Amino acid sequence: PHFVSLVDPTLRDAYHETDAVLKHYLHHDNAAPFITKQLLKRFGKSNPSPYYVKTVATAFRDGIYVWTDGVDSVSFGTGEYGDLASTMAAIMLHPEARSAV
Repeated sequence: PHFVSLVDPTLRDAYHETDAVLKHYLHHDNAAPFITKQLLKRFGKSNPSPYYVKTVATAFRDGIYVWTDGVDSVSFGTGEYGDLASTMAAIMLHPEARSAV
């Protein structure tokens, strides 16, 4: 999309266009798996399993992660796309992150 007015360009137009393109990139279908895989490499495993990446990417997309220990469950996140609280909770509390291997 093109938001800059060619007749009267202002700095405000550049901010809006930059914001729009960043939102477009963030909401791309491959953004969540890519971002979560990079976070997983930094905070845990150098070669995470596809299931681990999918779980964390789902938490990133949905903005919520529900952890359960079999009896109680705790919810993390606000429910907004890209919520880092839910993403980090999914990274740290996933069984693969806590496994010995």
